[in-house]
Amino acid sequence: MLVLSCAAMPLCGKKCGKWGRIVYCTVFAVLFTFISASRFQVGHDFNSYGGIYANMSFTDIDELSLMKMEKGFSIPLYLLSLGFESYWTVFVYTSVIIYLSLFALIWRNSSKPWISVCAFLCFGIFFNSLCFLRQIIAAIIITFAIKYVGSKNYFQFLVLVVAASTFHWSALIMTVLYFFLRIKPSWMYLGVVSAGTILFCIFSRTAMLFLIEKFSMYGTYNPDTSNEASTGLPPRYTIMFGVLFIVCFLFRKKLAEKNPNNNIYINCLMFTTAFEAMGMRHAILSRFALLTYLPPVLYLLPDAVGVIAASVREKKGKIAEIISMSAAAVFSVACYTILMLNNYNGTVPYTSQFNRPYDIFEEVKSTEEDEYDAGEEEEDYDDYDDGEDDYYDEEDSEKNVIDTLPEFQ
Repeated sequence: MLVLSCAAMPLCGKKCGKWGRIVYCTVFAVLFTFISASRFQVGHDFNSYGGIYANMSFTDIDELSLMKMEKGFSIPLYLLSLGFESYWTVFVYTSVIIYLSLFALIWRNSSKPWISVCAFLCFGIFFNSLCFLRQIIAAIIITFAIKYVGSKNYFQFLVLVVAASTFHWSALIMTVLYFFLRIKPSWMYLGVVSAGTILFCIFSRTAMLFLIEKFSMYGTYNPDTSNEASTGLPPRYTIMFGVLFIVCFLFRKKLAEKNPNNNIYINCLMFTTAFEAMGMRHAILSRFALLTYLPPVLYLLPDAVGVIAASVREKKGKIAEIISMSAAAVFSVACYTILMLNNYNGTVPYTSQFNRPYDIFEEVKSTEEDEYDAGEEEEDYDDYDDGEDDYYDEEDSEKNVIDTLPEFQ
């Protein structure tokens, strides 16, 4: 996909014009949708979402109303389950929603769609979209809303953020972050945010315990008991977004001249880096980065490539421009390779529904419909590895969804 996205670059050139961009975005929207929709056991949350959908067949409307999962996500699943029984439906549905929306954003707002697609792949956004389904949909809605930050239209921004919160409650943090995104990037602002991030990391345990005391719904993520709250992520994610932020920050004046909204996207990238840094202390906090990284990856980086290339060529010449662009390409591909080697979010290796070695969630439905006897059930279970958690447990259906804070389940 990375090679194809670069090979199709001429479609985004001036010679092909508007229709070239449309063809490029349409083709890659279909490809990404197909790859995502046809996956099998790819992504840490595959079994969680597949299991939730499999159980929808046995859920009535009253039970649905009592589910803690956000209704913007659960109600469409319930309606789909009335006509489509297979758990595969949830991945087809979410893939269509996610990638058609993403490429609509790229087509309308990216100055170089092929760079947006490369960045989407290289910096782990594609891998996240195979795992954190509800939060990615919420992030896409926020990305649609980000234009209202620049136009100072808080009401319309708020309406879209509330809509995003029906897919993932964490989106509500943007109602406050709106005001911080409006501040013009500067060394002083960077210093304040950096100091705040460092202070939080130093006193993070105390801060999290305080939040848990005030908001009991955070109890599941007690830093003394929860793995996601007590352990941190490796620094590579902070470094990756940190490097992107530093480069864009240094060229902030030229980027703002090209598009005033780039100041907002630079701030989004700064907060993405801050959330990833907090995630080094408590992994769960890095999830907030998902809400801020789409605008800089889809919009800012394409502009940054053009601005940096032109600036280097003007000051240092053509050879220096080639070297700087080559360094950017090496950095991007290196990030992509590291993410794949570390099986980022359980997305490697890729397996499709067409060559899956076994099926999941069949036992629940077979038991309900055919009433297998105990001996037949034992035989079916032997087809699976003992170490694999391939079965859907109704009691664990909600707590197994790991892409969310507890109150957002």
